[in-house]
Amino acid sequence: MYILDTASTPKPALPLYIMPCLCVLNKTWHNLTQEQIQEYLIKELTVLKNATSLSKNKLISRSDPRQSSAIVGLVGAGLVCGIFGLLLVSDVHVILRHMRAALTGRPELLWRMT
Repeated sequence: MYILDTASTPKPALPLYIMPCLCVLNKTWHNLTQEQIQEYLIKELTVLKNATSLSKNKLISRSDPRQSSAIVGLVGAGLVCGIFGLLLVSDVHVILRHMRAALTGRPELLWRMT
């Protein structure tokens, strides 16, 4: 169990006594104190949060090859385009009136009710 201090580095809650294996010829921990060994292990075994597969997969969009999902997407896109299309078509006569008034230089065409 580790306790986090203000610097966000884990500290062992209980004393941790580490004895290197005698069968290993690598003497990496030879003549090191327990604190130095703990700092070395914490530094070597710490994993960055943005280096995990969970954090990487949050940023990746997965494809869905099912036909039903493609149909639902097309229906949704059709509804959105249909709504915006209806709004545009309902204002075509106003757009044409403004264009005609701007091209002819006759602003009184803007208030004509036909």
